[in-house]
Amino acid sequence: MSTQFPTPAASPTRDQAREVLRQYQMRTGLGLGEIADRLGYARHSLIQFMSKAQYGDGAGRGTAQRVMEFIKGNPPEAPEFPGPRLYDTENVRIIDRQIANARRGHFTLVYGPAGTQKSFVFEWRTAESWREALEPGVVYLYASPDMSPLSLLHEIALGLGAYVGNRHTTLHSILYTLRHRKTPVAIIIDEAQNLARRLDTLETLRQVCDRGRIGLLIAGHDNVENIFQPRGDGQLAQWRSRVEQHRRCLPGLSDSEAGEIVRGELGTVSEKVIETLITGSMEHDSRKRKDYVSARRLFNALRDFQERRGGAKAN
Repeated sequence: MSTQFPTPAASPTRDQAREVLRQYQMRTGLGLGEIADRLGYARHSLIQFMSKAQYGDGAGRGTAQRVMEFIKGNPPEAPEFPGPRLYDTENVRIIDRQIANARRGHFTLVYGPAGTQKSFVFEWRTAESWREALEPGVVYLYASPDMSPLSLLHEIALGLGAYVGNRHTTLHSILYTLRHRKTPVAIIIDEAQNLARRLDTLETLRQVCDRGRIGLLIAGHDNVENIFQPRGDGQLAQWRSRVEQHRRCLPGLSDSEAGEIVRGELGTVSEKVIETLITGSMEHDSRKRKDYVSARRLFNALRDFQERRGGAKAN
């Protein structure tokens, strides 16, 4: 997997370089003037290069090559992966299908109790997306209880690389950026139950998705569905009808999946060790009235086990 900002092959054309530079600006926030200074170019020269006007001999290949070399040597910072490895589990497969549905323009819902890998997978796919394409296919946001419409717009704009200003200019910048994208994108709102009392923020989110013609993945604990329960004032009725078409509950880790994770992390260990780690990582899903293996508890138990084993070897 690529770990840097993707760039065209050798000898890029002017159009290729302009597109990469546009994405680079969106990810870094650097203006053309600052980039021109670092390249040793006159500012007006780089501005002309980015325009559709005649440039030098018209091809601009020399400048295109310099631009690509600069970007390769100064790649934009990408989100970090939340861990060293993402294991293939039913939780991961469900989330991936819902992300794909959202990228196709649907409103989707993923919910489940703590330890069902929601945030970890979202952070992983976000980091992966930033490394694999010029236009990241995922914009991931954590919903805090005090997230205002303006805060929401700023977070979306930063994820898309759009201009951040007041509410009006930020919204229009987001919509402009979405109209000029070449690949689909999904907005992911994690811990969305925190927005239960922020109807103004939810309405702003719906406007962005509808006017920008993009999909949305809403995620949270089991009670996240309560946001969309019928209200006397009829608010959020459109939300409910849309998310009910694509809603999935996460089951938690199965014993066999947990066993594979233990073996993947520890190597060859006894079945007794595996059973002990799994048993100590069980949680109870009161909604489904069943037990499941919490991924969070399991990885914490694995970390503690490795620390104890490392300490024993040191002694």
